[in-house]
Amino acid sequence: MKRISAIVAAIAVLGLAIVLAALFWKNPSGPKEEVLIHVPKGATLSSVTDSLVKYDLIRSKLLFKIAAKFEGASSALQPGSYRMVHGLSNIDILTRLLGTEFSIVFEATFPEGSTIRKVASIAKEKLGLDSAMIVKLARDTAFIHSAGVPNAARTAEGYLFPDTYRFYLMMTPQELLKRMVSRFHEVVSDSLLVGAKDLAMTPTQFLTFASIVEAEAQRADERDTIAGVYFNRLKIGMKLDADPTVQYGLGLSRPITHDDLLKDNPYNTYLNTGLPPGPINNPGKAAIVAALHPAHHDKLYFVARRDGSGGHYFSKNIAEQEKAIKQSNRNQAN
Repeated sequence: MKRISAIVAAIAVLGLAIVLAALFWKNPSGPKEEVLIHVPKGATLSSVTDSLVKYDLIRSKLLFKIAAKFEGASSALQPGSYRMVHGLSNIDILTRLLGTEFSIVFEATFPEGSTIRKVASIAKEKLGLDSAMIVKLARDTAFIHSAGVPNAARTAEGYLFPDTYRFYLMMTPQELLKRMVSRFHEVVSDSLLVGAKDLAMTPTQFLTFASIVEAEAQRADERDTIAGVYFNRLKIGMKLDADPTVQYGLGLSRPITHDDLLKDNPYNTYLNTGLPPGPINNPGKAAIVAALHPAHHDKLYFVARRDGSGGHYFSKNIAEQEKAIKQSNRNQAN
């Protein structure tokens, strides 16, 4: 009986020794740079262990799994991206995998009025995604319709909601665009788009209208006034004469010139009456609400004050507009 008890005790001691060795085993040293270990949703202990082996972060898969099971990691793995360095013990690695201190949050902010190309540029800078692929996907009708963009739309422009997005896992271009379209539907409810019928516009026409308001309004207190100007022009069949639509159609980031106004394309609202064929950017909710409720007034023109306020002078006829332009020029000269 004593012999059996001694054997059991020896086995217990050996087991404890193995567990302690598994927990505090010193793993290989290596480059000082951090390594990101991605744990996707539904990842198994084996797949995570394989990732650690791939980056030479652990010496023994068996000992790491023993340590992980002792710590209860098999059922506690959380999806995310985690910072690791070489030379950590198994318990140190598990502490990082099971905690939040060393988890990474990928974050990108897409401002109101960002175009598809701007979205792609920010995604490349902040998330390391392929910008050319984002532009291509955003113009792929099969993909955007599967992502939730209405069938009437030809691109995702207007439906990539501007916001700050946070990801615990590195996203693909497809996942990012789907997330942004999904966010659009969360914020811009169906009832809001139905309200566009009161303006005699389809949802795509309404978003196009809102995108022009977004591009023109620098001040929050002028959004509905500017929306009112363009709505008044639409009602009487007057050309919109919106500089941002010309810039979009020609792919320009600089101010337009007189020669640009003479170049005919569907987005040139100096040559074509009515709204352009689609949104010229991705408007935020404030611009969308302003477009849905344009201010009621008799103004048909506006010009930038050029006094540093970001505001505009609004006029109801050409005579008033000419006076406003002269004042604007004087402001700039001063």
